[in-house]
Amino acid sequence: MIYKILDKKDYEDFLKKLIENYDFYGPVKKDAAVHDFQKINDFQKIDTDFKRTTIAPAKKIIYPPVEILLSYDISDDIKLNSKVQSEEMILFGIDACDVNGLAFLDRFFADEFLDDFYFQKRNKLTVIGLDRIPSETNFSLSLGKEYAREGFDIFLTDLKDRYFVRVGTEKGNNLIRRFANTRDATEKDFADYDKYMDNYRKSFKAKADISNFYDNFEIIYDNDKFWSKTAKDCFSCGSCCLVCPTCFCFNVRDDMEINLKKGNKIREWDSCMIPDYGLVAGGHNFRKDKENRLKQRYRCKLKTFVQRFDTYACVGCGRCIEACMAKISIVDDINSVKKEVSV
Repeated sequence: MIYKILDKKDYEDFLKKLIENYDFYGPVKKDAAVHDFQKINDFQKIDTDFKRTTIAPAKKIIYPPVEILLSYDISDDIKLNSKVQSEEMILFGIDACDVNGLAFLDRFFADEFLDDFYFQKRNKLTVIGLDRIPSETNFSLSLGKEYAREGFDIFLTDLKDRYFVRVGTEKGNNLIRRFANTRDATEKDFADYDKYMDNYRKSFKAKADISNFYDNFEIIYDNDKFWSKTAKDCFSCGSCCLVCPTCFCFNVRDDMEINLKKGNKIREWDSCMIPDYGLVAGGHNFRKDKENRLKQRYRCKLKTFVQRFDTYACVGCGRCIEACMAKISIVDDINSVKKEVSV
């Protein structure tokens, strides 16, 4: 890790140069309540004054909601065309828990097989993170995801008159050398950064008691009464999955022209919370009950990948709490598991 300081007077010039030279994606204010990560051609459109984005997270840039995997023509000879359209891109302004979300997807899409469609875009993406005060629903501190150690190339922390810059990769270092006017961080800079991080961690309001959850989850796994109570308000709409920075489930479908000779094979986001997700041929549904689906979601986020990757698949961003029409809170449910076992 390399530590630098970027003075506020040089910040705008740095980003303008990046916008001029790359496909640049950053936070844009859509209305009074919502920000989105969009392609930016004008520095003035960048708006980092936000705590949350409740719509599709930044993963959509390299793992889009709808993506053509293959185009085919079977008119005479069989013709197949599979090509990933990707350019060198910069993703600016995501916070630590979202950086950790990308780091999780990096591991998942390289686990049992290498997903070329993901990595051809991911390898051309430069990630510039930005610390910000958490929203009321953000509980990433409880999961140890409030701080990013990997998954970024450059990470900025606002120290009022300057930015504390952590350079995580050679790609990030080259970017700093080419476009940024920086200096080496001093002892005072490190001291001010340390003070910022202390105050930052104290600002988290949502707290989940995740201690012993790994074992406690198994204790209440077959407790139908508990899960019936926990899932009673769920609409099975899948909103929690659509806003999650680590959800990876997808469906593959064929869109064919009316002549049945040409078409596209398309990958699109799916959700384990939707009733038809577990439906298979013959009408059998592996998870027809919403109680079972919610239980499986929590197992996936908080236990399965602790076994596989030694990390949570949840980064604690709190988007699912904001997006849930039934106001179900994963924080409350985690704490409920602890209470249930402690009775």
